[in-house]
Amino acid sequence: MKKICALIFSVIMVITISGCSDSHNSSPAEASPPLLSAGDTVSFTLLQTTDVHHRASGTGSSITYSPGDGIDNSGTDGTDQTQGGYARLTAKIAQLRLAGMAQGIPSLLVDSGDFLMGTVYDLTLGEMPAAFYFMEFMAYDAVTIGNHEFDYGPAGLAMILNNAVGEDGTGFTVPIIATNMKTDGIAGTDDDGVEAFVAAGVIRDMMVKTLDNGLKVGIIGLLGNTAENDAPLAPPVTFNHDYAFIQQQVDYLKDEMGAHIVVALSHSGITDPNGTPGGDDVTLAQNVTGIDIIASGHEHQMTGDVVLENGTRIICAGNYGKNLAQLDVTVEIGNGVTDAALINHDIDDSTSGDSSMDYLMGMIDAGINEVLVAELGFEMNTVIAGSGSDNLAKPHGADESGMGNLVADSLRYMLGGMDGVIGIVANGVVRNGFDFGQQVTFADMYSVLPLGMTMDSAQQDVPGYPLMQVNLTGAHIKNMCQLNAYVTASQDADFLAMLSGSGDPALMGLAYALSNLQTDYYLNVSGIQYAHFDASGGYTVVPGSVKIYNGMDFSCQFPAMDIDDETMYPCVFDIYMFLIVQSDELQFLLGELGLPITPLDNMGEPVTVENMLDSRLDRDLEADGIQEVKEWMAFLTFLTADPEAGGFENYVIPDANYGKTALESGDSSRVNEISLIP
Repeated sequence: MKKICALIFSVIMVITISGCSDSHNSSPAEASPPLLSAGDTVSFTLLQTTDVHHRASGTGSSITYSPGDGIDNSGTDGTDQTQGGYARLTAKIAQLRLAGMAQGIPSLLVDSGDFLMGTVYDLTLGEMPAAFYFMEFMAYDAVTIGNHEFDYGPAGLAMILNNAVGEDGTGFTVPIIATNMKTDGIAGTDDDGVEAFVAAGVIRDMMVKTLDNGLKVGIIGLLGNTAENDAPLAPPVTFNHDYAFIQQQVDYLKDEMGAHIVVALSHSGITDPNGTPGGDDVTLAQNVTGIDIIASGHEHQMTGDVVLENGTRIICAGNYGKNLAQLDVTVEIGNGVTDAALINHDIDDSTSGDSSMDYLMGMIDAGINEVLVAELGFEMNTVIAGSGSDNLAKPHGADESGMGNLVADSLRYMLGGMDGVIGIVANGVVRNGFDFGQQVTFADMYSVLPLGMTMDSAQQDVPGYPLMQVNLTGAHIKNMCQLNAYVTASQDADFLAMLSGSGDPALMGLAYALSNLQTDYYLNVSGIQYAHFDASGGYTVVPGSVKIYNGMDFSCQFPAMDIDDETMYPCVFDIYMFLIVQSDELQFLLGELGLPITPLDNMGEPVTVENMLDSRLDRDLEADGIQEVKEWMAFLTFLTADPEAGGFENYVIPDANYGKTALESGDSSRVNEISLIP
């Protein structure tokens, strides 16, 4: 793999040296950008990607991805329904840059974070990651860091950057802007490596980019409060969300560094952008003046048009490289942005992929396949299962789903039929789904549960969150079910409005607590069944409805039994969920809601952040120490299990277990919602 990576880097350097990398803003070496004066009007184009999550070969069925065949197989009946992909993005970006150059309009190419974590390409993190190859090849002007760049912790991020930058510092050279990132300044802690990259200028707090037309663009990079809550492994790195601090940085760029405008690369998020916009970036615009453009990320919601808030224009390209955002901007010096028009470019098979990038990705694919075959006997596009249901999409919202049940079943399966076992997977870690009739490849399977890394430095050669086996009492399982019902309630705007307007302090407090719950917190469960009321019953769990399935009923198809409050029940979930449950924010909410949830070890003692590694599942009991079971390994094991051991006949995921009918048919569903109104 190292030889392949070295060869790829050599190819990139040849292309770069030949002059391709600066084609977006090229001008004769002896020419200098003009000096602009008040009243001058200039234009530029901002090109944005965000939350690509290492989807180098697009998102969708990996076996159909065909960027290099020169044939448009997109469309409703097309054979290639994948969206995104580095080769296609490369071609579209190059096309737009050349069009701008022909008109004398420079471009600025940026990314708003979460460029890593999400596919088999995370297997390249031990060398120069594929995402860094892509961004260097395309000569991005600036990128910022997302919460998933911290999935390996600060030391892991430093390791990834070290691999990307190289020993001589000539590998990855794109500026990383992290304005509100704070390290602890203490030697010997986990963020020492990040601090070294700050000192070296690889990570900067801000920058000013002078375009060929003389426009000076100040750039800041922010990670928002919601995103920080989704990065439990980031400490001791923290982020300053104080608006006065951010205002100072914006003012400094304009008053001291001569920036004509300021662009914020903000991994903070905009919600409901095409309805009633909200989220951390809208709040940012309301509280900080002078940010001309926010290129938003994190929430995965594409803006159909520019969102104007308090004089700040907000855009978001969406996620997974499915769209390239083009913002054509007009600036009057002294008055800032006077006009900005957004064009969204669908990135699918109608865009023929760039041949150079397609070639480079082919080389990376070959390296990954070499490793996979040696370790697992699979290549990336080896078919391991078939989808027999049209109900296996990526979970959305806060409700029971076919894919959520499937992945929860796979975790429960790892304890091999032990009675009372519960599998739990939070929505936030389920990153992909399957179409009906899809040939599910290893790459497709991996992209469902791809996130994370262990905190055990000795086992960081294989990505993925390790699984834990802890115990919850029946009483705390009931609390977990109530929490889940409240997550569903948090998405009912009418219910929250009723609570807020009730005049009852207790109900108003409940509304506040519910408003802080996120759909990512919704827990997909295997091994238990429960019912809750809808708004007519306050979304409370129906008394006596929490039941547990037989240990050998891996797909939860047969009647469940009553649960006992005092009994400890084994629960399997990933280390990320454990850390989220232990986070100050969720512990506060659980306290406000009166729903304590305390994981216990086999002796009945609390499992803490300090001793949590002792509770990891062990895939080889005969070897010394704990051989971790990554979450994706459990999913792979379940999908390819022998039918007699509870697996799938012919490895086809059955609609009978995971289809819409199963979810709506009482005993076959895990969660039943009941109305008190006849």
